[in-house]
Amino acid sequence: MTAILKTNRRRCLALIGAVGLALAAPSVALAQDGEPVKMGLLVGLSGDMGPWAPALNNAAILAVEEINADGGILGRPVTLIAEDNNSTVDGAMRGATKLVSVDGVSVIIGPESDPIVALRGYAKDNKIPVISTSGGTEALDDAGGTGTYIYRTNASDSFLGVVHAKMLLDEIKQDEVVLVVENLEGTKSGAETFKRAYERLGGTITKEITLAPGQTSYLSELADVASAEPEMVFLAVGQTAGVNFVKQAYQRGYEWDYWVTAELQSPDFVNAVGAEVAAGAMNPVSSQVEGAKSWERFSDAYEARFGEKPEPGFYQAETYDAFIAVALAMEAAGETTGEAVDANLIKVSGPGGKSVISFADGVAALKAGEEIDYEGASGKLDFDEHGNVTIPATRLLKVSEDGEWETVTIVDSSAFPAN
Repeated sequence: MTAILKTNRRRCLALIGAVGLALAAPSVALAQDGEPVKMGLLVGLSGDMGPWAPALNNAAILAVEEINADGGILGRPVTLIAEDNNSTVDGAMRGATKLVSVDGVSVIIGPESDPIVALRGYAKDNKIPVISTSGGTEALDDAGGTGTYIYRTNASDSFLGVVHAKMLLDEIKQDEVVLVVENLEGTKSGAETFKRAYERLGGTITKEITLAPGQTSYLSELADVASAEPEMVFLAVGQTAGVNFVKQAYQRGYEWDYWVTAELQSPDFVNAVGAEVAAGAMNPVSSQVEGAKSWERFSDAYEARFGEKPEPGFYQAETYDAFIAVALAMEAAGETTGEAVDANLIKVSGPGGKSVISFADGVAALKAGEEIDYEGASGKLDFDEHGNVTIPATRLLKVSEDGEWETVTIVDSSAFPAN
């Protein structure tokens, strides 16, 4: 079994305190001149997304360092500027406005579901591509692509809902669950796609309960869940609500098994509720194909730079790929504007061109007059017309008795039917 990355909010807050909210990757300028190309990282350094932030920031730093080490974009160095969106819509709007109007970035990478949905109009109006690396919301299924300035490098909930449903039914033979969902864009999207697929494939939702964001007590909701006498509770909730709900359930003697969405798949959740309480909780996450050259290359470079291997489920590969693909789009266009990225992002990562797995290889092929197909660390990165990608595999994780998220099985994406 493989234990998942030990990243926590304390590291994230220390990172913010040390260098502030404008986090710039070290600049490695080799034969570079001209004004820096500024790229923005907009993620929840605080709030529900906080547990993932250090990993995302590391992936962004690695990508920018590699780009700079290979001569920069069009001979210009790249500067990374990170902004905290507080894991909220308001924070995303403030952060995006600062990145664009004050810092002068030409692309924004990272926002999760609620923030990127809120930024759709802003992205198009300002001609600034916004690329999510973790937002699964179905609201983006038909909303992105060339001309919209909206893209994502992670899987949609419309696919992950099928994954949850089929794994529950096939891997652990669970055909009844109580569904608990927090009233947020990202969590509702995941819950709705799961419910649709689960019932279609033969499962039964015995009760569905909605949690209001910001509640501190869930006594009424817990009693409602208990009335259904469930074995398994499906939790589509954020970190804060999830921790409160599970701790309060344990304190009242409820011994349910938990199947959770990505919002709770982190060491922070386990640490907050305790290993004894979290043990047995399960969650499927996007996974790379072990042995794939693009993944191995990224994994080795990440470990060499940060002293730990990247793990599926923390969106490091998806974040790294977004930065590399943007840089290649700028190289292909011969300019670094948002319009150039929007016009070329799909072109440099679609089938038909020469397969490349690094910025350096991509630039070399472009200079040789070849079309390219960037195959990322997270997968092939073949954007469809709406700016979505597919994933190569899914990894089922489970919390062990000692509180580690460990791999149970890896399933190829071809095993899952369409939603």
